[in-house]
Amino acid sequence: MILKEIKMNNFKSHENTRITFDEGIIAIIGENGSGKSSIFEAVFFALFGADALRRMGLSYDEVITKGKKVMSVELEFKINGVKYRVVREYDGRSSAKLYKNGKPYATTISEVNKAINEILGVDRDMFLNSIYIKQGEIANLLNLPPHERKELIGKLLGIDDFEKCYQKMKDVIDEYKRQLEGIKGYLSNREEYEKELNNKISDLEKKEKELKILKEKLDKVREEFKIAEKTFEEWNNKKSLYEKLIGKLEERKKALELENNKLKNLKYDLDAVIEAENTLNRYREEFEEYKSLSDKIKTVEDRLGELSPIYEEYLKLSNTLKNLENDINSLKETIEKSKYRDRVNELDKLLEEINNKIKNLEKIKDHLIELDNLYTKLNEIEKYKKTADELRAYYDKYKQLDEALEKYNKMMLNYAKLLQSKKSLESNIESLKSEIRNIKDELGKINIDEVKKALEDIDKKKIELETLQKQKEDIKQKIGEINNEINRIKKVLNELKDVEGRCPLCKTPIDDIKKQELINSHKSQLNSKYKELEELNKKINEIDKKIIEINKIIRREKELRELETKYYEKLKTLQNLKSKLEELENTLIDIENQLKSYIIDGKPVNEIVDEIKKQLNEIEDKYNKYISAIDYLKNADEDKIRKRIKELEDVVKGWDKDKCIEEINKLREEEKEIINLKDKVTQLKSKELKFKEVENKMLSKLGLYKEYISLKDAVDKYKAKLYELEEIYKKCNSAEVTLNNLRKEYGVDDIKSYLNDMIVKVNENIKDIEERISYIKQKLDEINYSEDKYREIEEEFKKKQEELNIIERELKVVENSIEYLKEEIEKIKEKLQSLSELEKEKVKLERFVEYLTKIRKLFGKDGFQRYLRRKYIPIIQRHLNEAFNEFDLPYSFVELTEDFDVKVHSPNGILTIDNLSGGEQIAVALSLRLAIANALVGNRVECIILDEPTVYLDENRRAKLAEIFKKIDNVPQMVIITHHRELEDVADTIINVTKEGGVSKVKTNE
Repeated sequence: MILKEIKMNNFKSHENTRITFDEGIIAIIGENGSGKSSIFEAVFFALFGADALRRMGLSYDEVITKGKKVMSVELEFKINGVKYRVVREYDGRSSAKLYKNGKPYATTISEVNKAINEILGVDRDMFLNSIYIKQGEIANLLNLPPHERKELIGKLLGIDDFEKCYQKMKDVIDEYKRQLEGIKGYLSNREEYEKELNNKISDLEKKEKELKILKEKLDKVREEFKIAEKTFEEWNNKKSLYEKLIGKLEERKKALELENNKLKNLKYDLDAVIEAENTLNRYREEFEEYKSLSDKIKTVEDRLGELSPIYEEYLKLSNTLKNLENDINSLKETIEKSKYRDRVNELDKLLEEINNKIKNLEKIKDHLIELDNLYTKLNEIEKYKKTADELRAYYDKYKQLDEALEKYNKMMLNYAKLLQSKKSLESNIESLKSEIRNIKDELGKINIDEVKKALEDIDKKKIELETLQKQKEDIKQKIGEINNEINRIKKVLNELKDVEGRCPLCKTPIDDIKKQELINSHKSQLNSKYKELEELNKKINEIDKKIIEINKIIRREKELRELETKYYEKLKTLQNLKSKLEELENTLIDIENQLKSYIIDGKPVNEIVDEIKKQLNEIEDKYNKYISAIDYLKNADEDKIRKRIKELEDVVKGWDKDKCIEEINKLREEEKEIINLKDKVTQLKSKELKFKEVENKMLSKLGLYKEYISLKDAVDKYKAKLYELEEIYKKCNSAEVTLNNLRKEYGVDDIKSYLNDMIVKVNENIKDIEERISYIKQKLDEINYSEDKYREIEEEFKKKQEELNIIERELKVVENSIEYLKEEIEKIKEKLQSLSELEKEKVKLERFVEYLTKIRKLFGKDGFQRYLRRKYIPIIQRHLNEAFNEFDLPYSFVELTEDFDVKVHSPNGILTIDNLSGGEQIAVALSLRLAIANALVGNRVECIILDEPTVYLDENRRAKLAEIFKKIDNVPQMVIITHHRELEDVADTIINVTKEGGVSKVKTNE
């Protein structure tokens, strides 16, 4: 395939891009993100459509330019001289068209996809693995370890698909095996189900017998219950009448009690009325006087309530005035005692003078403190100078030891790693030896020759089993035919017995003799068939016995196969372990030789390091002190300190710190005294103003205050008189309340006459109720009801009822049990039927698992994978040498092993890829990749697309690769997508891709 032209409309960052491809080397160059890789993606999409997008992990929404709704890609290419043009569009729906030499060739997506695969001769993945060389593939062919290189080539050739299939089929087979084990588990329950079925049938028979006995018992108890129920109903009626009369009797007794209480209350109220009227008549004048005094007291107390706030306020003002007078006298006395009493008006000026003096003294005190600190610093400087001189030698020795320690530490790190490696190797070697011993023990327990012989016997038995099963099927078919013949003969005999004068077979007339002959003849045939049937059944029984014996032998196959597999797996593991053990032992010898180089003057490097650390620890304190002294002296300015001391001594002449503090304290005391005096003067003025204000308020309230005092005396006199009349008032008030309450209660004014009339009426009612009570008692005697007799009859009724309920419940339980047992029996029968079906399913599954296992083995490394490798290696090797010979290198032949290792034959012997120079390695890797492409396509590759081939290569290898590209003549068209400018020199056509405002721009230079 030769690419001719591609057009991209709204494909990713390409809004409207058209690129023409010539033959030769085409370099598509651009920075990362410019849109150069999108060109190949468009080619891939044009060829394989939505399938390509899925392979790239993209969707239509991700490849349409943002903000656009329609996208199209058009690709023109040539194969074997025929021009093709494929057009794919998307506007919410996909469409595709293919043209051959300008004429429509396919017009639907499915037709286009099919045609493209046929034209190219490869599918989507084969295209990627052959024509398209991904980023890093060339570097990987150079740098990967042999086993990973083998995996990479396997993927390119599609061999790894068979390995994936092999691995996935294991999961499928395991799943079917799990199903098979599950079925076997179910089938193991058959005996238990059959046993359970027999138990349920036995239980059902017992329950049915029990049901019959209960039904007979129920009929008897029902009759007895009916008699008890009738007697109980009669006594219930008698009880109802008795309780009704008792109820009426209780009602009458309550009514009688109510009337008696009513009579009692009426008499009590009448006595209270008479007593109240007598009290009011006796104390009428005193009662009226008490009410008059109460009214006067209320009037006076109302006025006192109005005057009370003023009275209270006047008292408070009086107390305030007295307190203010005391405060004023106290303040005047304090001011008179002060030594500044004559300068009261100059207190602010005095305070200012004192503050100025204090500030000057504070400055002098600060200078004195600073001076002390400077003298201390001078002493420190002298002390650190002495320390530095004394410890210089220790500092030099510490530095020398520290440099030595750094050197030996590096050595010790490697020494420790080697020791750790040695220890790890010794442990691994011991583990491997133990594992090898264990595997040898396990292999010794398996007699592989006996296992193989047993498996061969089983294979023979399987053939014998198939033969026996075929014989059995043939005999069964024959038995069916004989049974049909027996049924036919029986039918004829039955017809002959009933027939009169005409043969049932040929319909001709027959007499009794002929009829009997026919009967005898058919009976003879019937006996013959029965004997034949018996012989055939004997043969089936014999075959079944043989089949059972053979199945017993065949059942061991799985165990033997597993044992055989286990043996060879263990044998392979043993060989691998021995190789690994030899490798580890050689590595251990090498490490032990390396460890000898870390012994210096007879001491291992770790002991030397410990000795140096010990010496460092001994002098570390002196070293640190020296460093501290030097750091201090670097930061201290001795000359500046001495200059400042001289300046301060001139300023503080005649002063010391104690004298200065003493003078400041004296001034502070004077200041405090003046401030206190100033505060007292201010308070005095405020108090005098307040005194005048309170005095004026008291004068304004004096009249009302006197009125309050006068009214208070009057009300006290009224209350004293009221107290004398209080007892009489209470009696009269109580009598008046009693009369009013009773009038209100009975709703009449003449309460006395009303109460007399009511007493007469109530006496009449009492007499009527007593007569009714006497009548009810007479009726109760006539009923002749006994509670004890009723309880006895009720108890008998309940007993029979409970007995009936118990039997009915037992009957229901038994019926439910019978129903349940019938359902359970049906369920078990269904389960047994299901197990029969499962038995058939088990046989099918066993055969299917065996079939899948054989298929899986074909897909394994030693099956079709090995076949493909052996098939591809000579083809790839041929193409590899064809490509490699173009580079004119001094090598005769390049060999490709079964594991895809490359061996280069030279005049001096066979070389591996690691023995070649950088340029030769690149030539081999590129030739190998082109050979793989040719092997996949099946003919000479016409176009190769390389995506960032220089990625992961250093500058030297990139230059070598560029030189090699120049020498390739057997690929007509080579498209290189890269961001390295080195490849411009080897390209026949350069396509520069840039991005402006998020849109890719393309410029072609020949």
